[in-house]
Amino acid sequence: MITFADCPFRSGLACSPFTSTPLPGSRYSGTAAAASASAAPPPPIEEIKDTESLLKDFFSDITDTARDAEVDRILSCFKLNPFEHLNLPFDAAEEDVRRAFRKVSLMVHPDKCKHPNAKAAFDAIGQAQQLLTKEEVKKELDFNLERAREAVVKAWKKETRNDVVLRVRFQGDRDAQLAAFVATDEYHERWKLEGRKYIVDLEWRRRKLTLRIKSEEERVTKEEAEDAVERKKQQKKDKAWDNEKAREGRVGGWRDFMGGQKAQKKKQKVTGEFRAPALKREERKEEEEYYGL
Repeated sequence: MITFADCPFRSGLACSPFTSTPLPGSRYSGTAAAASASAAPPPPIEEIKDTESLLKDFFSDITDTARDAEVDRILSCFKLNPFEHLNLPFDAAEEDVRRAFRKVSLMVHPDKCKHPNAKAAFDAIGQAQQLLTKEEVKKELDFNLERAREAVVKAWKKETRNDVVLRVRFQGDRDAQLAAFVATDEYHERWKLEGRKYIVDLEWRRRKLTLRIKSEEERVTKEEAEDAVERKKQQKKDKAWDNEKAREGRVGGWRDFMGGQKAQKKKQKVTGEFRAPALKREERKEEEEYYGL
């Protein structure tokens, strides 16, 4: 019950008997509103400062232990997934990537962090951001992570097929069960581990293909070098053969020429020279028998 002492009528204000708030039509309503506005708390600091200033103020109070722990986390995380370097969920948007890089970089920046490997951690998150901004790399990464997500969902559906507790809790609605599972940390942890498997498998295939291509290139280069050596040898042989044929041709021509000169000399007749006629073998035998030789 409202007593007279508690009633605002005592102070001359027109108010409702059930509340101490002045009535809207009273002449004191404007005065009360002004008084309440002056007594209102100031706006929060988040509305006064921008995001950049808030981040700097927040990370200026972080202890060296927290910074060192963040450096160790970055250097020990999975190297082939840039999402893990920035501590982001795999379905993060491009704006989330920039915001996460800014947040982590303020923690592990070498000028603010005293950890001996702070520069390595800072370079790692910088490279992670660059990879996530490249369209080809992001597309390939999203493809493998989507395959990993489908594998996680498929395995979860198989595990919870006969789960009575979930069936009763969600009244048999499998979509609601899946939505609740996706919102848990277990889902993201299983997705992270399954994503590592797919990424490692892809990297192994890529490296294996690279080694195979390199081996094939080395084989082709070696065969081309061997063919070049064989062609060079063959060219030398052909050149030597051509030289031999040319030499034999020259010698043969000289011999033919000299033989022709000798034949011409034999055919020349010497004036005044007497030569006895050559007798046939049979005539010579008859003459020898006739003369008793």
